[in-house]
Amino acid sequence: DSFYKMCTFINMKNYTTTALLLLFFHCGFTQSNSFTDTEEIAKTESKAFRNNNGLKGVPQAGNYDLKYHKLEWEINPDVYYIKGSVTSHFLPLTAGFNEIYFDFSNALSIDSIVYNGNNLAYTQPANNILQITLPTTLAQNVLDSITVYYQGVPVATSGFGSFIQSAHNGDSIIWTLSEPYGALDWWPCKQDLNDKIDSIDVFVTTPQKNRVGSQGLLVSETTVGLNKVFHWKHRYPIAAYLISVAVTNYAAYTDVAPLSTGNLNILNYIYPEDSAVMVTQSPAIIPIMQLFDTLYGVYPFMDEKYGHAQFGWGGGMEHQTMSSMVSFSFNLMAHELAHQWFGDKVTCGNWHEIWLNEGFATYLTGISIRELDPNNWRFWRESNLSSIVSQPDGSVYNPDTTNVSRIFNGRLTYFKGAYLLRMLEWKLGAAAFNQGVQNYLLDANYAYNYAVTDNLKAHLETSGGMILTEFFNDWLYGEGHPSYQVNWNQNGNTVNFTVNQTQSHNSVSFFEMPIPIYVKGQNIGEDTTYVFEHTFSGESFSASVPFVIDSVFFDPELWLISSNPLVTSVASIDEEAYQVNIYPNPSTSIFTISTIGKDKWDNVRLYDVLGNQIPLDLHYQNANQIQIDVTLLPKGTYIVELQFGTSIIRKKINKI
Repeated sequence: DSFYKMCTFINMKNYTTTALLLLFFHCGFTQSNSFTDTEEIAKTESKAFRNNNGLKGVPQAGNYDLKYHKLEWEINPDVYYIKGSVTSHFLPLTAGFNEIYFDFSNALSIDSIVYNGNNLAYTQPANNILQITLPTTLAQNVLDSITVYYQGVPVATSGFGSFIQSAHNGDSIIWTLSEPYGALDWWPCKQDLNDKIDSIDVFVTTPQKNRVGSQGLLVSETTVGLNKVFHWKHRYPIAAYLISVAVTNYAAYTDVAPLSTGNLNILNYIYPEDSAVMVTQSPAIIPIMQLFDTLYGVYPFMDEKYGHAQFGWGGGMEHQTMSSMVSFSFNLMAHELAHQWFGDKVTCGNWHEIWLNEGFATYLTGISIRELDPNNWRFWRESNLSSIVSQPDGSVYNPDTTNVSRIFNGRLTYFKGAYLLRMLEWKLGAAAFNQGVQNYLLDANYAYNYAVTDNLKAHLETSGGMILTEFFNDWLYGEGHPSYQVNWNQNGNTVNFTVNQTQSHNSVSFFEMPIPIYVKGQNIGEDTTYVFEHTFSGESFSASVPFVIDSVFFDPELWLISSNPLVTSVASIDEEAYQVNIYPNPSTSIFTISTIGKDKWDNVRLYDVLGNQIPLDLHYQNANQIQIDVTLLPKGTYIVELQFGTSIIRKKINKI
């Protein structure tokens, strides 16, 4: 994804935040701040690849099917250098196949290219292309192989990732991170999103004190002189950008997750100086793994392992079967693990639709918080929504794959992508939504392959029994978000609503959605939620209500992307006539409320966004000014209600 390409990047292109959200941002990851984790994931991913424009795969490589790579490297973390060979087994797909192309950095030197024991001619045109001339025309659909021997000092065209040397506690480490266009920086590959490699073997020779983390199962560690050779075997299809190595003097230990189909080993490669602490943190992955196993099916690489390899970066990256990690924060572990299903098992079929990777991983992080860390569930929703609506434009669909900052845009790809999925859960119902997602993951056309949005859409339409074209047109391809204005009145046992909608961007004329409106009376048990299919602005709805309504709230559970919903009763007065002011807003402790008008208020009440009344600590300054002390309240959004006779004014405040 990279989950968290991170605190080093502060000014991500196309991303701004409100002053309120900026107060939440800090480097590092804690279980209590899921939004900051995901924000820094997106920031650092964008940072990592900000200098890379358009390295999307050599087009001439589309005429063969990669079946297998044997990857053999010599890597000493003390020396920034790579030497080795890549043997590629491939199937020609077209007649007249007499040359083969790879993506490969012009900065690296080729020693030789061998085919059937003979050295072949090759050229390295500009733009990091390797063109190899074959001695004969190869038969169509007949398996063949070729080996490229090479070495050199990798030049990271991707900015912060690819092939990196750093240090920890005086010891060197070399690690790789290739998403989206960095694999060619350190090995000859096919860097597209249409041909996964069926299987790989990875052999890395390194000085004896080191361990090497990579994909699949560790087959052997063989001592050869002063070195060791680590052999990893991975027998699942894999995209080039998900292949990795991490080499340093790791300490190693294993956690075990009991799952529906048996026990899964979770292998951890950790810096020795951090192992005493991280061994106490990593078991938190087990309930997350069990949750995903329940919701989305068996772990996709159950025959092998899951693992973590600590590396010298500010976040994480979902390398297949062994995520690269800076730490073991709850949210980082959840995000990278989620990618094993969404991004690794089923991979986005192009970088326009990276939301299928990042939106799902962010959404599943939220589900993990909801189920396993519920005290932070409200904050996750509020902070994601605050980011999404902080700007009036932008689509989840990425229109520009040459702009890697746009690919990893936190507000759109991560947060809005995650909330698109949350709205689908609301629209379809949890059972139908989860069934559609499960069917998408199990579909043989996409499992261990690539998929696009229409593939997911088709499964959701089948499970939900509805056409979702308009929804995806509005929320995936369209820009912006709605704002709702709800007017209501009660007449006996009937409540009437009129709901207007405005849009922040002209690409969408109206967002059709089922909308929840929550009403409550003064007594315990007097409350209900109405759900209306809102199909046009100004639409009116009526419903029966067996109690006198005291308060009305729009979407209190935050199912919908919307900005500043306004709920007004017919008895409400003109706020401008009274000039109600609340300041500072946001605040960490004290809010001052003042009005200018002919009368002071009769009552002041405070509610959370679910409509629960909260006892107030009021400090009267004068007849038209009071202060509210919220020091002891949790961070979040609250509603201040001022009553003037039968008229009511409501104002939103934010405790930070």
